Amino acid sequence: MDQLREVEEFLDRVRSFFKGRGYAEVITPYLLPYPNLDDNVYPIVCEASVPGLGRRRLFLHTSPEYPMKKLLARFGRSIFQICHAFRDREGGRLHDLEFLMLEYYKVGEDYRYLMEELSLLLKELFGPFVRYGGREVPAEPLMLRLEEAFKRYLGFVPDLSSEKALKKGLEAAGIHFEPEEDLETLFWRAYVELEKHLGFEGPTFVYDFPEPFGALARCRGGVCERFELYLFGLELANGYTEVNDPFEVRRRLERVSRKLNLPLDEEFVRIHEKLPPLYAGVSVGLDRLLLLKLGLKSIHELYYRRL
Repeated sequence: MDQLREVEEFLDRVRSFFKGRGYAEVITPYLLPYPNLDDNVYPIVCEASVPGLGRRRLFLHTSPEYPMKKLLARFGRSIFQICHAFRDREGGRLHDLEFLMLEYYKVGEDYRYLMEELSLLLKELFGPFVRYGGREVPAEPLMLRLEEAFKRYLGFVPDLSSEKALKKGLEAAGIHFEPEEDLETLFWRAYVELEKHLGFEGPTFVYDFPEPFGALARCRGGVCERFELYLFGLELANGYTEVNDPFEVRRRLERVSRKLNLPLDEEFVRIHEKLPPLYAGVSVGLDRLLLLKLGLKSIHELYYRRL
């Protein structure tokens, strides 16, 4: 079977999985008047002439999150989308400025449901075992709280009480850092080191992130209901129980807006008054899943990336 057919069948199975579970497939714009606001993600900025409005600054979406949540507020149904996403400052074997993404939102459930559902999707796509690079692991997932993952693989848990305490832990673990780095940067140094060990026993979910690193996840008692999925050291998915308080959403996004000097989508903040009281969402890197499924070394070996 050639790669054209393999990719087609893979995407057909993804679509069938979600439609069979009651999700509606949606389409949203790629070019938006406001960017996604995320500490570690940079949008690609464009300019275009609009009749009657002159030159306008526009943004290629870094994920379909904002327009999909606007659809959730309007229709109140579980939805999914397969689309291209665009991010500046990306490149390498596993990254690019443009990539293929699956994003979906489940109404009435939390992040634990999404982890269970993603586990079922992996088994649907790979069967009882996942094979890659001469390795074979069971498709049954390993579930680890983030603190447990740090203890298991690095032998310590980052102490976020102060920069001094965190630096002490990094030094003891042999993780390099620069003296002037802040708490957030230091944490991600430790996390990047952790990522190298994840997913070699099977698909591995790490969940329950510290509140400062929760993105738009619901937080309780200083812990955010966020997870990431890894397989063979590759991050495949990032999801969470969504916060739906517009005041909290504004607080978090205004901080990122100031930090990155990017505009805030006021409509996106307002629609949180109309969103379901409980729902969860996740984004999945389909290029990377295809890399594993087809046994490739780089996402750039996928046929649609070499045109």
